[in-house]
Amino acid sequence: MAAVLKKRALAEYSQTIQESPSVVPLKKLRLVKKPISTTSKNCLNLLNVLEDCKTSSEVLKLLLQISETDLDGSDAAEAVKKLGEHFKTEKESSVRVKILSLLYEIGIEHNAEIVPIIDETISLLKNDSSHKVIAQGMSTILKLGKLITDTATAFHVKLVEVAKLYLKDTSHSVKCKCLEIIGVHSPLTSDENTEKLVHLISSYFNHDDARVRCQAFSTIVALYERNFKINPNIYINVCEGLKDDYEIVRHIVLKLIGYFGNVYPENEILVPDSNHEIRLIDDAFGKICNGVADLSMNVRKLAVELLGSMKLVSPKFLCQTLDKKLMSNMRRKRTAHELAWENVTSGEWASGKKWADDAPKEVLDADSISLMSSGACGAFVHGLEDEFLEVRSAAVDSLCQLSISNHHFANLALDFLVDMFNDEIEDVRLKAIDSLRLISEHIILRDDQLETILGAIEDFCQEVRESLHRMLSSCKMSTSAGLKMCIEKLLDNLKRYPQDKRSTYRCLQKIGSQHPELVLPLVPQFLNIHPFFDTAEPDVDNAQYICLLILILNAAQHSLTIIQLLEPHTLRHYLYLRDTMTQYVPILNLPDSNFNSVSRPMSVPESLNFLNNVINNLDLAESNIRVHVSLLQTAKEHLNRLSEMDSTVAGTAQFTALFISAHLEILQILEKGFWANPSTLATQQSNNLKTSIQNLLQLCLKLQFFFVGLGSVEQCAVKQLRLQALALNLVYIVKGSNASALAPCHHFLTVVEDMQKDLTQAGLQPNHFTALVFSELAQLEEPKPGTVSRILIPILSEAKMRKIPAPNINIRMSTAAILEPSNRTDTSLKFTAGLIMSVPFEAELKHLIDPGRVRLKIKYPDQRMQIILPRPAHLKPLYYDAAEKDNEVGSNIRLLTSVLISHQVWSEACDVEINVALAIPEADIGKKKIIAESTPTLLDLCKPIKVSVAPKPIKKTL
Repeated sequence: MAAVLKKRALAEYSQTIQESPSVVPLKKLRLVKKPISTTSKNCLNLLNVLEDCKTSSEVLKLLLQISETDLDGSDAAEAVKKLGEHFKTEKESSVRVKILSLLYEIGIEHNAEIVPIIDETISLLKNDSSHKVIAQGMSTILKLGKLITDTATAFHVKLVEVAKLYLKDTSHSVKCKCLEIIGVHSPLTSDENTEKLVHLISSYFNHDDARVRCQAFSTIVALYERNFKINPNIYINVCEGLKDDYEIVRHIVLKLIGYFGNVYPENEILVPDSNHEIRLIDDAFGKICNGVADLSMNVRKLAVELLGSMKLVSPKFLCQTLDKKLMSNMRRKRTAHELAWENVTSGEWASGKKWADDAPKEVLDADSISLMSSGACGAFVHGLEDEFLEVRSAAVDSLCQLSISNHHFANLALDFLVDMFNDEIEDVRLKAIDSLRLISEHIILRDDQLETILGAIEDFCQEVRESLHRMLSSCKMSTSAGLKMCIEKLLDNLKRYPQDKRSTYRCLQKIGSQHPELVLPLVPQFLNIHPFFDTAEPDVDNAQYICLLILILNAAQHSLTIIQLLEPHTLRHYLYLRDTMTQYVPILNLPDSNFNSVSRPMSVPESLNFLNNVINNLDLAESNIRVHVSLLQTAKEHLNRLSEMDSTVAGTAQFTALFISAHLEILQILEKGFWANPSTLATQQSNNLKTSIQNLLQLCLKLQFFFVGLGSVEQCAVKQLRLQALALNLVYIVKGSNASALAPCHHFLTVVEDMQKDLTQAGLQPNHFTALVFSELAQLEEPKPGTVSRILIPILSEAKMRKIPAPNINIRMSTAAILEPSNRTDTSLKFTAGLIMSVPFEAELKHLIDPGRVRLKIKYPDQRMQIILPRPAHLKPLYYDAAEKDNEVGSNIRLLTSVLISHQVWSEACDVEINVALAIPEADIGKKKIIAESTPTLLDLCKPIKVSVAPKPIKKTL
């Protein structure tokens, strides 16, 4: 029995169960049937369905669908007609509003139908009573009317009459749109008609709704901006708007008062409660000063901005803005005759029993008889102390604008601008520093003011410190003690921030040249000159000693007495600095001839003559290829040397030398003859040919993107040279490569079309090669790569030597100079592997075509490359002086940023190369991208800087 049970149990547990494969259910798409099924996307078909809609919601959905559908120009008139028909039968106001909005969209897309659409809109509004619909209709008329030329005066008059008709509407939105139409579309008419128009608009200055009042004032502003002559008699009514409860009204009224003050400055108006008359601009200035104490930040900001634009205001009103107390000269004083007459007419005489019983009564109530209300006093003081940075920033700007044109006011405002150096917001501090630099020609800094200014030089922000350096270099100081304090503070700050070295050099250079009489008594103290003992010779590599030398040597340029005080080792240091830091040290006429440096002029007229002779001789030379190549090589060497000698013709010489280099590359490729059938070449020869073509294309890109100031002749010559290089590249790809030639062929044909347009616009004739390409490709029916290459081979074989463009001295070459980091450091930068290290980077970029092309290129020892796009905030202007800005060619910028470096562990320290390059996306158009993230074409602006880096392994701790 037990055996039987065991057998059954084994049978049950050893039974094999086979599962049937589970069927995965398929995903089902849930199709939602739209309420209106329209298979056609045609706009007219959708409009035809409007009649079948039963509810307003369906119509609204359909109209939304119509607004997203494109409409042909030929169908615009019919679409407007159908929308108008449905508008007349539609009862829902929201649908009618959408129909009018659609009419505007149709008018914007098809300018030819604007007038019929406006007429249709006007006719539709005649029988409508909905405020929303009328407001939308006025909005459509306003926007479409702006697209009609000003010459259609009759039509604009018609729009204005329609707006006047609907001004009687009770809705504020309709009134606002009508007033806006009047301001935008009223044609320039006679003074009488303008007077009536202004009277109509001014009747809404006291409307119940603030939005209508605001629009009425805005309409007057719009008429001003369209050169309407507005009678200043409405000035008093406009000023009443300053008492309005609403911010939007006070804001626009302030702007209108500013217009009145600047347009009619000499008009006389009566002071309230007095017979005294003052100029309109003075009264407007006082009214705007009141706005600085407004409750709204936007009104205060606008008031402060308007103060800066009122340059014709009287000096006494201007000075009152810096004093919170009403000055005596702002009170109305009566003459002695008027006072005596008042005593006679009153019948009373001073008895002498009461103290001061004959005191003048006008001093008792100053507010009622002052020329400016006491609330407007100290407007700039209130603006500079405002809690919002926008108001303080605007106050600094206005203070600077008024100080530039007023010497006396600039000296009064100096203390207030200096106080703003301690503002909590960096942008306000920067603006105050730049403002003081702009008014520096009017001011002389006192020692106490200089002490406050130098307190801000310890700011952590480098931009603030450099702005202070520029400001100090442009200001005049009053005493030698103040100058000494300034120099000592600059030298102490240089210890704290060594990266400010170049900025400090430039600052001391300007200070020395502007204050030779103040530097003279400080020379023995700065250089430790003792009358009896010889002191130790300072280290010429010490940055602080260099700063003092730059200061003294620039002062010695204007004071011969300083040169007599200098010791022999100082004169030797001068010669050393003159060779190593030419831009900071001037040329001095030393008494001893042994120390005199030879003054080399920056430019001589012979340089341009030599350049002309070199190019003319190349054009006249008629010889075989080898002799011509030798002449080109010699000319190239001469031009490169000339570019180093004379800065005036350097850009032209570099451009011509690079053009000759590209020409030589083409001659070498064509001379060997391998380019026509590269498939028969060995691997090494094929690679050499490919490298030569790539070098040629890169030279053409440099000619096109490295030079500014090119004329149309030079630009077309460079583009024709690149066209020939692209032709060689296309022939090589078709004949000697397995890669697809469709993209290069299409790019070549596009360049040919652009070349034709450029030559036509410039009115120039194509060269021999370009003319043959134009004529042959014009006869080509199907431009396939193989066919195009077969046409190009004989044309390239017959190509003649091209003419070199004539010298153009306006050409400048783009350059970059990396200042930080430098190659002189021997220590390696260490950081934990896998983390990020920041390396400060500073470079000066000159004569750029487009600063947006600038890139930073980082190359690691394992050949991995990283391309960085600098932030726009890190691109600073290189020059701040007006004279330097006027003379600059192209964009001159200073790149001040931080380069982030990261890598894994290295066995030893290696060099990371950092370089500045220009991104040329145009060069990648004709290439077939193998990898989506391939490196774009970059052209180096300078030699790379090598930074020694040593990533260290992570320390493992318990």
